[in-house]
Amino acid sequence: MKKIYTTLLLFFALISLLACDFLPTSTESTTTTFLTSERTTTTTISSSTDTTTMTTTETTSTTNSITSELTTASSAVPFKLETYNTLQDELDVIGLPSLGDVKVLVFAVDFPDYTSLSSPVSINEIDTAFNGSSSELTYESLQSYYLKSSYDQLEITADVYGFYRASHNASYYENEYEKLYATDPYTGDWLYGDDEVTYPDSDIIFEVMEYYDDVIDYSDYDSNGDGYIDGIYIIYNHPVSYTSGSDLWWAYEDVYIYEDTLFDNVEPYYFVWSGAEFFVEGDDNLNARTVIHETGHLLGLEDYYDYDDSDNLNSGGLGGADMMDNAYGDHNAFSKLLLGWIHPWVVTESMTVDISSFAESGDVILFTKQWNGTIFDEYLLLSFYTPTGLNEEDQNWLFTASGVIIYHISARLGNNPAQDYYVSVFYNNNTETTRKLIKIIEADMDRDIDNYSLAENTDLFQEGDSLGGTVYSTYRWYDNTALNAVISITDFTSNSVTIQFVLGN
Repeated sequence: MKKIYTTLLLFFALISLLACDFLPTSTESTTTTFLTSERTTTTTISSSTDTTTMTTTETTSTTNSITSELTTASSAVPFKLETYNTLQDELDVIGLPSLGDVKVLVFAVDFPDYTSLSSPVSINEIDTAFNGSSSELTYESLQSYYLKSSYDQLEITADVYGFYRASHNASYYENEYEKLYATDPYTGDWLYGDDEVTYPDSDIIFEVMEYYDDVIDYSDYDSNGDGYIDGIYIIYNHPVSYTSGSDLWWAYEDVYIYEDTLFDNVEPYYFVWSGAEFFVEGDDNLNARTVIHETGHLLGLEDYYDYDDSDNLNSGGLGGADMMDNAYGDHNAFSKLLLGWIHPWVVTESMTVDISSFAESGDVILFTKQWNGTIFDEYLLLSFYTPTGLNEEDQNWLFTASGVIIYHISARLGNNPAQDYYVSVFYNNNTETTRKLIKIIEADMDRDIDNYSLAENTDLFQEGDSLGGTVYSTYRWYDNTALNAVISITDFTSNSVTIQFVLGN
């Protein structure tokens, strides 16, 4: 669901579901370097897609006054997490598979009272927004974005149909939508019973799929053979409710409500609902960011912004600096980890590690006090952010500088009683739980993300910064135990950074 701060959207989120051992391809080898001492050994690990060289050393002295009471970096080496359960392994129903070649259906829909003659985009432009090359758009198409973000592991091809003329005026569907949420202002009771309401988005999906039933073999759109169509997009021609109006005229991901509706022995399930106007918002000539964001939900990712910034819970999200926050830039390391696109280096002991630009290489470090064999746990993720790749065009909305970005993750699975309207597979989220699912540890410690939803260059760790030292010297895990480590940026170039981990006894 795109970022919005209105009561109506919060209410709508009650029924809106969020789902809103390949190695990353790289042209460079990744070198892991440890503190220099008298003895050095080198180990080379080869795989089908890359070669990783690890240089291991020992040291017998502390590195600076900050670490004087901690153990020194040792000859320990990180291990690469080659195989692990991803988010899609944990979902009951998968929308878009996160790996491979996937075909999706796109239906452009107009109405008798809002015909395609008034559409801000043509069918060809919609096709370009989904399938075009990078050179055809100011930013990216849906296909080119996910090819780059997944390091060439996910290719989405959209078949575009339309404009289909809906059987009723847009006003009819809007009225039906409003009936779904109509309550008595005094008692709070629903005004309409189940037999008196319908679901206009699902109704239109049924209409359009029935209309094209003789043209389309819907079984071609179930790439993983689970009996559900991987993804359906409805692009409606009606003004978007940017500041007022019905929430029906917004962008969201949801599930088709009528069970056991078969087309060619497969069922519609997850879908994206989005206005044609979103393709022309902003300064770009053709803008696919909204469908890119909503596709993140089809893959199973959640919104990382705070739906309700009026309370004291999880305010600020990620400060706008992420595709699943404010629809800008690349997906972050946590999202890519959930989708199985990257294989992190896991650190649980004192050592020093070099990593390259995350946008280019997918290098990431997972630091945890105890590795429990799962990514559905609490840990830190460290990556080297650069304003390159998918971040370059949007850097003014993200970060214009390079630096180490550290995320604090709390990804335990399960139902949290504190979750009221936010539907999630995780125990924590970025809206209504006391602990965030994902947060940026701000290197400047000014809490501008929490206070103003504003990520800044100064939130990135630079050479000389150290978490547990110069930055949040008493940083703690969510169970209130001490971090018990100093994580320092000891060397910094345009191509790589060196990160030193010195753990307590």
